[in-house]
Amino acid sequence: MQFIDTHIHLQDFKAEYAPPVLANDEAKRLVLVAAVREDFAKIAALLRRYPAKLGGAFGLHPWYWREEAPIAELEAYLQEFPQAAVGEIGVDGLREPPSDGQHALFEAQLKTAEVFGRPVIIHAAKAFAALAEHKAALKKVRFVHHGFAKNRELLKFINECGGYIGLGALFLRQEKAAEMWAMMPKDRILFETDAPFRLDEVHYGELVQDNLRRLAEIAGEAPEALAVQLVRNAENFFATGN
Repeated sequence: MQFIDTHIHLQDFKAEYAPPVLANDEAKRLVLVAAVREDFAKIAALLRRYPAKLGGAFGLHPWYWREEAPIAELEAYLQEFPQAAVGEIGVDGLREPPSDGQHALFEAQLKTAEVFGRPVIIHAAKAFAALAEHKAALKKVRFVHHGFAKNRELLKFINECGGYIGLGALFLRQEKAAEMWAMMPKDRILFETDAPFRLDEVHYGELVQDNLRRLAEIAGEAPEALAVQLVRNAENFFATGN
């Protein structure tokens, strides 16, 4: 089944495991997502080399809010890559409570996405209340909440904002995944892996297909039909000019 991986950190793969991923004919497109500042140049180099296969997202993860906001660099890469998104950006409560610094970094990068008209990949782990503070700004951009698991309140918020839902390993492990699936708008669901962190880079190709089949079981749909829908959703999300 063909797929678009809307969240992959290919720049963090060990050198021997990246080529098979790039050569995988079932991978229609891979969206390389930045987390740290050093990722920007690495992703840009890969985008220049494999423009037909790869998409990119540039942004500073909330864990690194103490660094100076790389807005000038972000703008430069968005100008060079007209199809690139902004991400992964957001707020995070895993390592420490969301801080004013996190909020300021998020706001600055969200504003850049709005100015450039780019989609946004959001990270908001254990930080729903902090994310909700940015509701007005989120309504001004097209965004996906990456790594969605089981949270009715969060899903309601995403739907109210017109956001997309990124589903990967965290969602597939949920006991009530089917119940949550039924509440999701089917044209705003994206497939992601977050490899190599939540999907083993060694067996990437076969594990992607396994995850697609598992998601189809949860959805009660034919895997091939679901895969087609997920590709269409991703193409709509990353399309510019709409």
